[in-house]
Amino acid sequence: MKKLLLSAFVAMAAVAANSPTALAQTACPAAPAPTVLSGNLTTQTLSRNTIYLLQGFVYVPNGVTLTIEPGTIIKGDKVSKGSLIVQRGGRLIADGTPTQPIVFTSNQPAGSRAAGDWGGIILCGSAPQNLPGDPTIEGGPVANFGGTNAADNSGILRYVRIEFPGVEFVANNEINGLTLGGVGSGTIIDYVQVSYSGDDSYEWFGGQ
Repeated sequence: MKKLLLSAFVAMAAVAANSPTALAQTACPAAPAPTVLSGNLTTQTLSRNTIYLLQGFVYVPNGVTLTIEPGTIIKGDKVSKGSLIVQRGGRLIADGTPTQPIVFTSNQPAGSRAAGDWGGIILCGSAPQNLPGDPTIEGGPVANFGGTNAADNSGILRYVRIEFPGVEFVANNEINGLTLGGVGSGTIIDYVQVSYSGDDSYEWFGGQ
């Protein structure tokens, strides 16, 4: 009986292999193109099921909240020095978890990534700082920072990885891995890792 079953199985396999409808194993399909983020964002949530690409200076304007789900991957475009800038009055809620961190990384292929592949994250608040007037954050974006609200709440960065950022636009004027300008005590910055930065990993300008 075992021999009969084995013979039948071999015969069926041979028929399937010679059938015009038989399908050979194919390579895995290419990953879908990332969703591009550019210009001024509106209040929205970025999903862990989508990969995003920052092109150029991407702004979270005053009155807008950008929420990023745990486990989401956001890549920075190398050519345009993609960067995320939260302007004063905007909020970034990037609240990851130990098992599902939020990852900002280079858009270069794995194995070809290097420090300075993209800009970084800039968070501007309305807390006191010691510069005169209404200063603009370094790095080139349109973003002022500082004010009188020591309890400024510019959002949450928790369990966030920032990889291969840090670019110099002009001498002594750089975007760091994470730049905080006039960010107040109501803002939560916890468990944030910056790796392989082309400039400072972290830089603070005033704040509480």
